[in-house]
Amino acid sequence: MNNVVPLSRSSSRTRERIDLLLADEDAVLRSLVASRACDAVGGLSVHEAADGAEAVRIGLQQRPQLALLDVNMPRLGGIEVATTLRGLQPQMRLALHSADPDRHRERAREQRLPLFDKLELDRTLDWLEAGARSYTGRPGALQRRSLRCSACGYGIVRAVPPERCPMCHADASWDNAPWRPFAVTSRA
Repeated sequence: MNNVVPLSRSSSRTRERIDLLLADEDAVLRSLVASRACDAVGGLSVHEAADGAEAVRIGLQQRPQLALLDVNMPRLGGIEVATTLRGLQPQMRLALHSADPDRHRERAREQRLPLFDKLELDRTLDWLEAGARSYTGRPGALQRRSLRCSACGYGIVRAVPPERCPMCHADASWDNAPWRPFAVTSRA
């Protein structure tokens, strides 16, 4: 399956497009990771693969900058996919994820591949954001922004604003709010 998630819906369409190859046999998990990755990294296009052989094919055809591969997949495992793609496209940033990372840690370390636990999605998303930033060459290009809903004032920190405010459910127009970690509000 080659599912391309549309570019961010933010008003700023000048960002560079980043392609991610996401390979995992679990379609629900793929969908969740793709959705969260698109929220975390603006301008992300996700190409999904259900098994290792399909991941190699998509990796060679689409030439993504980033790849997140499940260690245990049908037809070809994630480590084998990673070594194949690394040999053919050395500029691609590759990482693995697994439901049992302790079992595969040594082999991933031997191949110099980062390995993430599927239950710790935030660490994986941090890796994706860092990889996207390093690829674009613009250090601040894909960073999260502090946003405020113009309808209700709800604040959120994301790379791409959502279509609707999660608090008031209005078709929100988002204002950039200055980030102040310890802002003191005065009451007059």
